[in-house]
Amino acid sequence: MDPPSAVPYARLEIPDLDSVPSYKYWSIFNILCCCLPLGLVAVFYSGQVEECLARRDIAGAKSASDTARTINILAVVIGLACIGVVIFFMIQRVQLLSAAQPTQFPSFYHSG
Repeated sequence: MDPPSAVPYARLEIPDLDSVPSYKYWSIFNILCCCLPLGLVAVFYSGQVEECLARRDIAGAKSASDTARTINILAVVIGLACIGVVIFFMIQRVQLLSAAQPTQFPSFYHSG
């Protein structure tokens, strides 16, 4: 009878398919609230993540996931910057309109 083998077996690493985030909901949020064009591109890459996971292409899924995350971050930054610019110009317009209005009517408007 042969003694048991002293050679250790290598563990087969099975990748966890749930460990690759798709950022789908963040992408949808960006479409609705931040930056429509970049949100659409992010949704495309989120779909690519799910397709790659269905094919068991972990490297492709991670690459698409990283791209979706980067585009989502960019969409949020651009969206917040645009919202800030709009608020700034709205405040400027209100201040300009309030400065342009006369505080008292000229005397020829009063009947006397």
